[in-house]
Amino acid sequence: MAVAYRLALVDDPCTDRDLPAPAAGDVALTVLDRSHALPASYAPDDLVAAAEAGLGGASGTKLVREALIDDLAAMRAAWEAAGLSISIDSAYRSYAAQAATFQDWVARLGLEAATVRTARPGHSEHQLGTAIDVSSPGWSGRFGDWARETDEGAWMAEHAWEYGFVMSYPAGAESESCFGYEPWHYRWIGRQVAADHRESGLVLRAFLERFAGG
Repeated sequence: MAVAYRLALVDDPCTDRDLPAPAAGDVALTVLDRSHALPASYAPDDLVAAAEAGLGGASGTKLVREALIDDLAAMRAAWEAAGLSISIDSAYRSYAAQAATFQDWVARLGLEAATVRTARPGHSEHQLGTAIDVSSPGWSGRFGDWARETDEGAWMAEHAWEYGFVMSYPAGAESESCFGYEPWHYRWIGRQVAADHRESGLVLRAFLERFAGG
């Protein structure tokens, strides 16, 4: 895919506002941050259960876009071959589900902290149907460093990109990613684009600005 090098969409993407997410040649490459959002009505038209990628139990009931099923299946096979157990805690979230999640975090942390911890409705990558939150047995939860505390998290941090999945919100990049570190949150952008992203060294949000308007 040809990459268009463009200036940043806005100077301060981590400011809370509701600008329409700019169109991309592939919706999987849509820029979403604290400034840019999807409409409440948006939902992918190819959602399928993750069970189609061979995931069982509660993980298999989570919805993802059919476009990523083959890569998810290959990644699942790879982590199982490595003797690891990884589950999907969350995948597609509707606008309404995002609103409920956000309000839950506001109740727990207050508005200011919640806006760093989770996306406001419309601003979540989960609405695209290409983002997954993953975990492993015995992990303590959302305030730990899954990439360092578990073999499964370390495997994902090292290998997920090979299957088209990238960590959206890496450590130490809050001013660029607009959200706090989330070692469990991965977004599928396709294998070749994921390789290009890795080579760029950019935070995903900044990398995807190259495709905006394409």
